[in-house]
Amino acid sequence: MEDDKAQGLAQRYALQLQNFEKALLRLEAVLLLNENEVVRDSIIQRFEFTFEMAWKSLFRYLLMKQEKVAARAWDVLPVAFESGLIEEPDVWTRLREYRNDTSHEYDQNKAMAVAAYVRQAGAPTFRALLTRLQARQQAGR
Repeated sequence: MEDDKAQGLAQRYALQLQNFEKALLRLEAVLLLNENEVVRDSIIQRFEFTFEMAWKSLFRYLLMKQEKVAARAWDVLPVAFESGLIEEPDVWTRLREYRNDTSHEYDQNKAMAVAAYVRQAGAPTFRALLTRLQARQQAGR
């Protein structure tokens, strides 16, 4: 019974990790475009989706490793940092704040700031996390 549960958690984690990778690839693709208002909106939407896939991948990984954590980004991120899954907690905090801001209101100045931050710190941070999680998956950890 425990083996079935562990296998189910591992399968859900693998699927979540694939979804995270797909979301990140789509974000990275739009970041290659010259920015205008439409591209900026696309960056923000893809950032929101990538952030969701990232923290949910962390959540699934932590569950698989039998960590007790609530299914909320603000609960998952500190545990992920303590577990060595993420670095730069200030970057992750800013990403979470921007994710919350962009989903509740639209302000052009804020949109420009979010898009710039996603280019500068967000996408590289997501890429580093994906690389780390994939390496652990391949190593069976």
